[in-house]
Order: sequence, then structure tokens, then C-alpha cells
Amino acid sequence: MTAHYFKNTLSITPIQLTNLPLANNSILLFDATKLDVSKINLPDYLSSFELSVINRRKSAQAKQEYLATRILLKQLVKIAKPQYANTPLNSMSTQFDEASAKLQLHVSDKVINTCISHSHGLVGVALNLAKTEFGFDIEKISLKRPFEKLAKHFYHEDEIALITKPSNTQTQANIFFRIWTLKESLAKATSRPIAKLLSPNVFNELNTATLSASSNCASIESNNFDVTVAHKKSTDWRCFLITDFIL
Repeated sequence: MTAHYFKNTLSITPIQLTNLPLANNSILLFDATKLDVSKINLPDYLSSFELSVINRRKSAQAKQEYLATRILLKQLVKIAKPQYANTPLNSMSTQFDEASAKLQLHVSDKVINTCISHSHGLVGVALNLAKTEFGFDIEKISLKRPFEKLAKHFYHEDEIALITKPSNTQTQANIFFRIWTLKESLAKATSRPIAKLLSPNVFNELNTATLSASSNCASIESNNFDVTVAHKKSTDWRCFLITDFIL
């Protein structure tokens, strides 16, 4: 095990979206439960394809998460690519590409790889303009989950030892979910199914893939979330919690 994977190196700072620096290397987090989808004119923000998708979502939270991720991605590309600053949001469209296993944003004649994650209302988005190996994941840290039982069933024995060694339940949960976000981030970066990364030692897998990983925790009201990014230079990425989301 390489200990530096557990250092909190991502910077999570409340900012205004319009003042966002480093848009090419930014992960935006937002509490999607703040959106009242019923009061938003969806055709102003979503393409016809996206409208067909969100209308199939059953739960209110699923609709909130879908809408928030799409709007944030489109706003982010406007900042990262000034030539699209005046492009209407509803003319941009996101679609999942099966061949690359990436969510792609179609803007005019350009296709941009993206990465999204969501957990219990908290959503995260990022652009991957360089189409490099990059992935991130967020997961709510829950003491209600039988994380020790799950770890013993799915995780590598070295990872189980890390989780079960501390006597403090909160610490055990923190390590379990940190390993989970590491696995999910690696899966997204390498376009591998998460099922194939559950049992291998994630630290060895990251080294084999020559990827670095950085992690932190985000606190949203009374909930704590683990956030991890996997990339060749993971510390180049900055993570921002968006507190003011003005449509």
C-alpha cells in the first residue's frame, strides 16, 4: 500500500461559478436537491434527446441529479471554451458512447468526453478535453451500510485489513468508502467495468495503470461524501463546491 493515496489533496472551496478558474481541470460539485425541477423550463436547458431521458426518470432526486449534471457540464464548457460562450444550452447534448464507455457532450461539431458522478443528491461533473485517462467518483459515507460485510465479500484481503484494523466505526467507514471511490475512479479512467476492479487491490491496480489518485471529503449539511480523482497527474485537478447555482 502507498500511503499518499489517502492524503486530502483536493481543494474544495465555495465559489461563484462565473469566477471559476482552471475550467479545463475542474470538478464541480453541487447539491442537486436545491433544484426544483417543476419550476424550471426544461426545454431551455436540455436537448430533445435529454428531455426524452429526464422524462423517463421516476424519482424527483433522479430528475434533479440529471438536470444539474447537464447544466453544469454545459456551463463548464462555456468557460473552458470561449468560442461556445453564446451557444444555447439546449443546442448542446449529452449521450453515452458505448464504444469508449464515456459520457460525451456534443457541442456544434465537437465531441467532448466528460465524467459525472452522483450520490444521494450530490452531483459532480468534469470535462476531459484532452481525452486522457481520467475519472472521479463521489460517494456518501454511510454508517448504515454493512460496509465490513461488503468488504469481506468483495474487496481484496489487504483492503479488508485496512478497514477492519481500526476499532472506530467511523474510521472503518471512511476507509471503506475511500477504497470504493478509488475503485470507481480507476474504472472510469480506464473504461473498465467496476465489477472487475472490486476484488483486486486497488493500489496495485493504480500503480499498474501508472495513475495517481487524490481524495478529500466534502460536507454537505449533515452528510459527508468521499471524493476521489484518478489521473496521470491527479493533483492538477481542483474540486469546487458550487453554492450559488443561478439559472
